[in-house]
Amino acid sequence: LNHYLLEAKRQNIALELLESERKYVINLSLILKIKATLQGPDVKRSTKERSFFPNSLRFLVQQHVDLLHALQERVLSWPRQGILGDIFLKLTNDENNFLDYYVAYLRDLPECISLIHVVILKEVEEEIKSDLYILFFHIVQRIPEYLIHLQNVLKFTEQEHPDYYLLLVCVQRLRVFISHYSLLFQCNEDLLIQKR
Repeated sequence: LNHYLLEAKRQNIALELLESERKYVINLSLILKIKATLQGPDVKRSTKERSFFPNSLRFLVQQHVDLLHALQERVLSWPRQGILGDIFLKLTNDENNFLDYYVAYLRDLPECISLIHVVILKEVEEEIKSDLYILFFHIVQRIPEYLIHLQNVLKFTEQEHPDYYLLLVCVQRLRVFISHYSLLFQCNEDLLIQKR
C-alpha cells in the first residue's frame, strides 16, 4: 500500500477509536445515572447500595473522561504522522492504576450481579436490570476492544513510523493483561450472558 493510503487508513482507525471511546463514556455515565436512581428512597436501606456497583466504577469514569479528552485532542488535529501509542503506553504503565481498576471491577462484578439479581429484582422493572447487565458487559469487553483497535492501527503502521514501536509495546501489554486475567474475563462474560 502506498504511504498516503496507509496514513489515511490509520487516521480512519483513529477516528473509529475516538468514536467508540465517546460511546463508552456515555455508557459509563448511564450506569452512574442508574446508580443514582437506585440510590433513591425506594431501595431498601438495609442493603448498602454501593455493593450493587463495583467500587472501581467512579475511578474508571474519571480515567475514561481523561482518555476521551486526550484522544479528541490528538485525533481531531491528526498530523501527517499521527501517534496514538504514547497515550496507551501511559495508560497501561505500571505507575498508572488504569488496568488495576479493571481487575478490581472484574473481581467485584460477580457479587454485584448476584446482589442485583436477588435484591433489586423486586424493586425495579426488568428493563433497568437488563440495561445494567448490558452496560456491565461493555465494561468487561473494553480492554479486549482496545487490543483490537490498536492491532488495527499497527497493521497499517510502517516499521519506520514513530508510532510503530509504541503500539507494539501497548499491544503486548494488553495481550499479557488479558491472558493473565482470562478466567476473570470469561467468568464475568458467562455470568452476564446467562443473566441476560
